[in-house]
Amino acid sequence: MPSCKFWPRLRVLPEEQSVHEVYTEPNTHDVVGDETKTKGSDLETTKTVESEEGQLQHGFPYELRDEAGRRWWKFFDEFEYRANSEYKKSRSWYSFLYPNHTTHTKAERTLLYKLDLLVGVYFLMLCWSKSLDTNNYTSAYVSGMKEDLNMKGNDYIYTSTISNVGAIVFQLPFMYLLPRFPAHIILPFMDMGWSWFTFACYRAKSLAELRGYRFILSAFGAAYYPVSQYVLGSWYAPDEISSRVCLFFCGQLLGGVTSGLLQARIYKSLDGVAGMAGWRWMFLIDAVAISIPTAIIGFFVIPGIPSKCYSLFLTDEEIRVARARNKRNQIRDGVDKSMLAPLWSWKIWKKVLFTPAFWVLVVFDTCSWNNMTAFSGGYSLWLKSNPNYSIVQVNNMSVLPACLGFAYVFLCSWGADLTRCKWAFMVFAAIINCVSCAILIKWDVSSGAKWFAFLTTYFSVAPSPCLWSFINDFLRFDPQVKAVTWIAIYSISQSTYAWIPALAWQTVESPRFHTGYVVSLTFGAIYGLWTFVVLFFYKRNEKKHALGNGIILYNSEEGKPVPKYVDTAMEKRGEYYYLKDHIDNYLT
Repeated sequence: MPSCKFWPRLRVLPEEQSVHEVYTEPNTHDVVGDETKTKGSDLETTKTVESEEGQLQHGFPYELRDEAGRRWWKFFDEFEYRANSEYKKSRSWYSFLYPNHTTHTKAERTLLYKLDLLVGVYFLMLCWSKSLDTNNYTSAYVSGMKEDLNMKGNDYIYTSTISNVGAIVFQLPFMYLLPRFPAHIILPFMDMGWSWFTFACYRAKSLAELRGYRFILSAFGAAYYPVSQYVLGSWYAPDEISSRVCLFFCGQLLGGVTSGLLQARIYKSLDGVAGMAGWRWMFLIDAVAISIPTAIIGFFVIPGIPSKCYSLFLTDEEIRVARARNKRNQIRDGVDKSMLAPLWSWKIWKKVLFTPAFWVLVVFDTCSWNNMTAFSGGYSLWLKSNPNYSIVQVNNMSVLPACLGFAYVFLCSWGADLTRCKWAFMVFAAIINCVSCAILIKWDVSSGAKWFAFLTTYFSVAPSPCLWSFINDFLRFDPQVKAVTWIAIYSISQSTYAWIPALAWQTVESPRFHTGYVVSLTFGAIYGLWTFVVLFFYKRNEKKHALGNGIILYNSEEGKPVPKYVDTAMEKRGEYYYLKDHIDNYLT
């Protein structure tokens, strides 16, 4: 590996060479451990107490909370056990994008600024590139590809299904790769493969050849969803991540917008140039001008994860802050390869398959995939069925729902972080999506109602950042289990998207798609209701980890007293409890 300072390399901080000592408290269940950290940073010399409920951190404010008389409506308080009152009060409402919870230092705020520019904006670019290439299939279809490749009947949807199968199958190896290899290597390598086969699509001479290219293209694209979410979940706090996943989805929407506009421009300007149809030029330009440069940039800007950082742009202090933030938020982002169990180990699969939350999230993500009317192509095909619109007009007007989708996604994701309440925006979006589907099922409605229905289809996409934030928070405790579970959830749910649309959105039903909208309405209704099931399991999970979130629970009504360590190892300062400064004095 070159030693050039412009070449990404593993960042090793000086204090990582220190030796950690552990002391056991005689005749008790508590363990005290020293963790040597750099003076002057957020990681100063500190000590922790290991109680029966979990680990207590030095310098961490703890809220002592009596559960007696807890009201039923507290069920809807999503962050009831996820954050204590000190954490909730430590930001102003208007600073929700940069809350500066942990250190209240310039370093943390600078870290978030840099992460947004490096990780957030890059994943927006990457998702835009992928979405542009994907949407070009629809744009090309309505711009002459159908006739040039002699596509008939359900060839359109079957080709999409074949493409989806490639993505599903080739996601599975990332269960092994994600916790072992750096993202700045995995993702750009896969993106170069995606770019090459996007380029190859321009020369397809038959439907079979196009299907082969689309299958391999999607196989290389299998990495970008799981890797990007794995990285985002390793850097951002629970009330920051929805806003950042929002950038990811904005890239997806931007692809939908620019695909139609670019296809319209290219069709008008380049159709027939050099003997090539306009739709072929679109694939060629996508690959050379957009996808390949994006892949190269990724190698230099993807930072890895805080515990294994490869960033060229973050300082040592900012890496320390990122690790301190993860410690407070109970996010374990990575472990050494030597500590990882073999992928075929029953221990790993037992943790995944026998956890109720896994199956709850599988249902949740499956409903999310199959209620997305926004990507059905129904709107574009409805426009094409109207003889009053030319091909250029169809391509230009096809971007309207995606343009409005930006507002819908920002509303749900920023609203979720601002209010710390993802479930409310998810339910709201599901209701709007169901109304949209109901109108299109009826079909014989006024022109205004139909336009309203089509222009609100992107509410089926809007709550996705909240969904992925939920999944990241559920899986933050074990990096290997997180990798396996993420891929398993995504593969199972996406596999349903490979065959359900083939049955529900058959091209021969175009442009009405009655079956498709019925299926989307069904999944949308389940999605809205299932949100409360997810909330139940989320709250139950966070209550188990309440101590790690800075909340010491007891219940005076049920005879559950204040834990003994509160008196022996802690002291009250203002409203909150802290570990005593000289904990060694209490090891008797």
